[in-house]
Amino acid sequence: MGCCKCCCFTLLVIIIIVAISSGLLTAFFPYPSHASCRVDWIFGKPCSDVKSTLISQMKAWSHDDCSLKQQCNYEYLGEEGSTIRGLHVTPWISFVDKINFTFNAASGGNCYVQAASESAAAYAVIDFGVNYCNLRNLVIGSKLDENDSSYKENSTNAVCTMYSIAHCNLYT
Repeated sequence: MGCCKCCCFTLLVIIIIVAISSGLLTAFFPYPSHASCRVDWIFGKPCSDVKSTLISQMKAWSHDDCSLKQQCNYEYLGEEGSTIRGLHVTPWISFVDKINFTFNAASGGNCYVQAASESAAAYAVIDFGVNYCNLRNLVIGSKLDENDSSYKENSTNAVCTMYSIAHCNLYT
């Protein structure tokens, strides 16, 4: 009977330590637990135009000549319903990131896009904003952000690793 109480007490202490540690971790590490990014965009164009523009940009950057840094190594994987999928391989260390864009028509002829990029490496935690830049570079490279008064971007550090300190101009 004494051994059972000791085991239960030890288990309770471990659970409390893990719970406190998790709380402290989120307080000091405001990013997702895995290197990834989710971004929402609004474009003042029909979703069919936004989708075809992003697909064209992925295909245009499918080459492996990375003299323009991250404007390479994209792979368009196809379309499933309202979602397009792709990959991006970082030029130097060859990390593979899975990317997708989901399109939904919004009011006023606008297009609401939910985009995500996630490292395929299970151990990846810090990415220096690369997952964000995987997505943003396609938007900027395709000029979807230009001359669009409806254009808006929304994300936070909580859903996008290192969003607030990402420097995509280092990669473009």
